Amino acid sequence: MEKERGISLNDTQKKIVKLLSEDNRLSAVKLAEKIGIAGRNIESNIKTLKDCGILVRHGSPKNGYWEIVDEGEKD
Repeated sequence: MEKERGISLNDTQKKIVKLLSEDNRLSAVKLAEKIGIAGRNIESNIKTLKDCGILVRHGSPKNGYWEIVDEGEKD
């Protein structure tokens, strides 16, 4: 799907989507811990995913959850 729209996810973005598909309530801090990169890097990648229409955030930062609208290509 992402190729149809000309979107190409990097490895970190693919990992974020995979982890959020398993637990949609993970915070950026938890994602950073699981992937092993800086929280700032996660936030930047999440912004890209949101801008591309792949991720949507519902609710507050503390009690909200992520919706994966388009999971893109499957490995």
